[in-house]
Amino acid sequence: MVILFTTLKCQEWSYEFNGIDSLYNNYGGFALIYDLYSYDDDELYIGGAFAKANSFDVNSIVKWNGDTINSFSLGVYGTVFTISIYQDTLYVGGDFPHASNQPNTANLAVWNGTNWQTAPIGKPGGAVYDFCVFRDTLYISGNFSTISYVNYDKIAAYSNGIKINIGDMGMWTRALAVLNGDLYAGGYYGLRRHISGTEWETLPVQTNGDVRDMITDTINSFLYVGGFFTEIEGVASYGNAMWDGFNWNTMGDYCTMSPMYQALAVYRGDLYVSGRHIGEGEDIRLSIDRWDGEQWDSIGGSFNESILSLEVFRDTLIIGGAFTLSNDIPVYGLAKLYMPDNGCDYLKPRINTWADTFYLEGGEVDVNLYNNNPYADSWEWDFGTSQTGNERNPVHTYTQVGEYNVQVTVTDGECVKTANKTIYIELGSELQEFEQIEMQIFPNPSSKDFTLIVNLPDYKNAEIKIAGLNGHLKSDIPVTGETTEIVTKGWSAGTYICNLFIEEKLIKTEKLVFE
Repeated sequence: MVILFTTLKCQEWSYEFNGIDSLYNNYGGFALIYDLYSYDDDELYIGGAFAKANSFDVNSIVKWNGDTINSFSLGVYGTVFTISIYQDTLYVGGDFPHASNQPNTANLAVWNGTNWQTAPIGKPGGAVYDFCVFRDTLYISGNFSTISYVNYDKIAAYSNGIKINIGDMGMWTRALAVLNGDLYAGGYYGLRRHISGTEWETLPVQTNGDVRDMITDTINSFLYVGGFFTEIEGVASYGNAMWDGFNWNTMGDYCTMSPMYQALAVYRGDLYVSGRHIGEGEDIRLSIDRWDGEQWDSIGGSFNESILSLEVFRDTLIIGGAFTLSNDIPVYGLAKLYMPDNGCDYLKPRINTWADTFYLEGGEVDVNLYNNNPYADSWEWDFGTSQTGNERNPVHTYTQVGEYNVQVTVTDGECVKTANKTIYIELGSELQEFEQIEMQIFPNPSSKDFTLIVNLPDYKNAEIKIAGLNGHLKSDIPVTGETTEIVTKGWSAGTYICNLFIEEKLIKTEKLVFE
């Protein structure tokens, strides 16, 4: 029997999982679903803490194809937190002493098609929380200090038979994600970006608490971050925020509790997150909430316990958790939500710049403009002058002071959306001592590091921000003296933009060619 609840938005709740009659622990206890993993939209892996599926012993991991379930020998004796397929092999990570009594399978195990075995990278000395496959490499994060007795501090990587040391995190690392070719790690310390080798950069601006889950909207180049925090630089952003490669975007105080560790999903282009709201009389409501890019709304669906995981599978949002009731219907930790196609709402174009105000020098100034939709069909720009362009990230030269409304129209299939941004062009002479500031970078081009030379009357509050041609931040380096080294370790060959800021004002811009 399928039970549906329909709202004005035609959303449909369902609790029918063909082939799954129940998931539960021994003695009839409820299941805990910590991770849902869709592989090629063909198979859904369900992991957590449960003993049985229907009447079969499965122990914390099953596979569901929409009609039937499959188990993996005697399963994993403990808790599965994360699941991934890497090079056609199933990996599971969590907090467990062994998988089906096989040796050296604590906390991390792989399925060889017939049985569990030790992962190629070895046995972690603590819990594994998340996987990320990036550039044919499997990244592993958790709360371990060693793998097979070799030091790996909360993060490690493996590729084609080679174990990779990618640095130390110091504290537990809960989440991994990729945004525009950069690997990010979230954990107790906040959010970090991988530079290269063993080097990581902690973002200069942080949430005021830890990061516990992340997910990327690849269409719009947004990295959604969930965790136990309430603000960013004094601005309310309860449990959720968005990093777009340029800036943090706060998301208000609607969600009054942080999402759990795998409880973020991008569905129909919107962010879905489990919410825990306290209403009048401190009545607690557990539900699913949606962020459409501008505001929150609750799509309903009451639950009696926490939602722990969300995943999109076959055009439907699958919900897993510790709940035994949803919309007053008895369930076993699983529910489905179908939302109708929202047309072109998934496309959320933006115009990004490194400043709003630019200064003429020698009668002109080049302004780098960036759009956030890498996979669109076309971009049509109106620069607020008589000129237009059709590149994704153009550079436009302004020669007159004034206020300019810049517009980009993005086309993706039948969807056409427009974004606007106002920029200001002012005379350089209006900025104190502007004309006396000279910036030189050499060698340029370079196959190694660059050296920046700049003469400033006061080096207080001066910095350079290095960006790729897509505009996303590569390095943020304080300028504390006449000479500043720009370290290029981990850079790919190409053109970069060096932006000099003084007192948060963009003063100079220079192209860097890295060979």
